[in-house]
Amino acid sequence: MEHIFIFLKKGTPFNAAYIAMNKTKITALICAAAISLTSCANININHDSTEVTTTSPPVSSAVTTTTSDNVPQFTVAPDTSEEAVTSSVPVTTPPEVVTSLPTSSSEAQTNASGEIIDDYRSELDMSVEDPDELYRMFGLSRTERQQFYSEISSEYDLPIIHVSTENEQEVLSKEEYVNCIVEIFNCEEEYVMDATSAGIRVRGNASAFYGDEDKIRENGAPYRIKFTSKQSVLGLNNNAKCKSWVLLRTYEAGIRDYLAFMLAKAINDGDYFSSDARFVELYLNEKFIGLYLLCEQSQENPNRVAINECDEGYTGTDIGYLVELDNYSYTEQWRFMLNYNKESITDVYGTSRVPISYYYTVKNDIYSDEQLKFIERYFEVAYEIPMRAIKYGEFYRLNDDMTLTLAQDEFANAYECVSQVLNVDSFVDMYMVHEITNNQDVGGGSFYFAVDFGDISLYKTLTCVCPWDFDWAYADYYSSSDGGLYVAKFKDSNFVENYGDRSNPWLILLYSADWFQELVREKWAERYPYILQCLSDVENVVETYKDDFNKSESSRYSRANGILDWASSRVEYLNELWG
Repeated sequence: MEHIFIFLKKGTPFNAAYIAMNKTKITALICAAAISLTSCANININHDSTEVTTTSPPVSSAVTTTTSDNVPQFTVAPDTSEEAVTSSVPVTTPPEVVTSLPTSSSEAQTNASGEIIDDYRSELDMSVEDPDELYRMFGLSRTERQQFYSEISSEYDLPIIHVSTENEQEVLSKEEYVNCIVEIFNCEEEYVMDATSAGIRVRGNASAFYGDEDKIRENGAPYRIKFTSKQSVLGLNNNAKCKSWVLLRTYEAGIRDYLAFMLAKAINDGDYFSSDARFVELYLNEKFIGLYLLCEQSQENPNRVAINECDEGYTGTDIGYLVELDNYSYTEQWRFMLNYNKESITDVYGTSRVPISYYYTVKNDIYSDEQLKFIERYFEVAYEIPMRAIKYGEFYRLNDDMTLTLAQDEFANAYECVSQVLNVDSFVDMYMVHEITNNQDVGGGSFYFAVDFGDISLYKTLTCVCPWDFDWAYADYYSSSDGGLYVAKFKDSNFVENYGDRSNPWLILLYSADWFQELVREKWAERYPYILQCLSDVENVVETYKDDFNKSESSRYSRANGILDWASSRVEYLNELWG
């Protein structure tokens, strides 16, 4: 007897009511499956494996530049002006490491019967958790892999991540995951990961060469790994278990993102999510890919940005929102434009300008235009209230229906008025991170906010979270000039003409207020010792793993130290200004 299996998404209420509402769909599926039974014993319609994708514009529509580090610095998106857990720093001395994976109780099936293995691979069940079974499914030999892992472990001090893809497929797509198994070794014993099922795909935009497969094949790319079940990885984020993890390319300088992530932790002291990170050596199908930074996905997650999740199909607005100021918004379904009230603001150096309109995208799941319009309106008033308080000295109250009422006597000062819509402390922290690192793209993209309208909420007002993407930071580390303040001012006309206006109106507006500057000075006085300790810890990491840094790029160690020297000088300059 033949069988038809129809797998529904987890949580789907397959009961009489569901059948009644979906009779036509279910009948069609069964009929289609029955027609195919002559050539297929089992038909699996697995909704969990379906992923909605969009098509990005061709590569020619974006403009990139590189520095002497050969780092893709940015993209000018088409019509941008119209569109666009406290964790310790990784150990600074080589820990006792385990150079190999646990031995198998039985030898895996070899490739001798290739046709049979290929047939089996076509129906891989990636929910399998037994490492030996995964080895057999992928047609791998434990003995041969064990020998290979022993050989490469002697070459590195850093942990090694090895990814084996189904049929040794290349990983070139930004949309489609490739089935794989992940193994981690050459690290502390408690962090060793035996063969674990996952999917892997390319992530990123400029850093992934806008999907150019030839360049990805030649240079590697950032990757996103999505485990079949939640996993803790190398102890990051206090061993938090999550499905999604990120492997970032490190380029020649090596430490841009890592230093920024560690500075964020030193400044925010765990109050708001910032990714934990650790350097690793990455192999793919026994091919060395390079020195990578393992870090966390910026996402809605109880261990990351813990907002109230919107149940599938729910259309109410009393949910959490994770939103990105996004210069790649054209790839996203749920986006809105913010025009910053089309009012000029004045930066700390006296330059006045009307900020350009920019697109924002909702990064968590929502299901209705009503939800999108609601969060769009909230962003409008969340900007308008501080703008009017700072520019005009007018204090407005936000009403339940998202309208504003002038209420001058209800607030003692501008800070109190602004705090009804902004988590000001988080803006102070985020400003300091980007000001120290001189992130040229701070107003261009990868700038995240969270707000949650659920009854129980960690983000009752608009909060800055997830500092991300520092490929274009430390932009003048080769220069001895302190450069003054970067983030608190508008980009100059030459920059705008060549690269677009990547100024951040939120931070420019806030820093123009005396009371916000005072908050920055207070936070600096509190966190300055931790910032210095962070710089020292990162320097120790670079020194400890000097040989690993130079394995694939002979100048990476010296360039990393160049950035550290620049950052140290930058911190001392800011200490003179704020300390």
